[in-house]
Amino acid sequence: MRIESQPAYILHTRNYRDSSLIVDFLTPDYGRVSGVVKGVRSNSKSAKQRRSILQPFVSLLISWSGKSELKTITQFESRGVPIALQGKQLFSGLYVNELLSRLLQADEQHSEIYTLYEWVSKSLLDNATIDVVLRHFELSLLSELGYGFDLSADSESGAALKADQQYRFYPDRGFVLLEPNGPITASVFRGEDILAIASGDFNEPARRAAKLLCRQALQAHLGNKPLRSRELFSPTPKNQ
Repeated sequence: MRIESQPAYILHTRNYRDSSLIVDFLTPDYGRVSGVVKGVRSNSKSAKQRRSILQPFVSLLISWSGKSELKTITQFESRGVPIALQGKQLFSGLYVNELLSRLLQADEQHSEIYTLYEWVSKSLLDNATIDVVLRHFELSLLSELGYGFDLSADSESGAALKADQQYRFYPDRGFVLLEPNGPITASVFRGEDILAIASGDFNEPARRAAKLLCRQALQAHLGNKPLRSRELFSPTPKNQ
């Protein structure tokens, strides 16, 4: 099977054999595509020029062949100006890339997620409230993958959430009214914070709650292997 000129962004690269790369791409029509890009790690001038194109947050056109999960990338070219993320913006973009690389199944169409990716990349560049952009992305991603949950109703009773109540969060079900005298753990959220998140009112308490909520929801699908990109946000020890 040959696919020609598919829009793509790079999610992840890793060395392959002596002079090649395996690259995970995000595409609108085929979702996550993994392919071998041959010869781009050699020392020739042409190889270095070709490899310089294979950078994160660069809009590409790629072509490939092959029927297995690991394709052969036959052609690639840049089709736009790179999204110049720096500092925390860059760390956040790498976090987005790692999430998608881990959560997306190979060769499944995800045109909405491709559009979402373009939105979050540009929003990180333009928006000072990086954490709010990430929460919007995470909640939208969970919904697109079929892992979404209702932010307005109790998943057991169907009753509307109330601001003055507390609810326990279950990643596979959503929110359930806290049982009488139930223990207050990290999975318990205030109704007013949940409703604020639902309405897009990311006040300070809602921002803290949204971060914890999204982390719990994503962890259920990421498994036990930690996200390496989260280490980028950790403070550097003073002796380093």
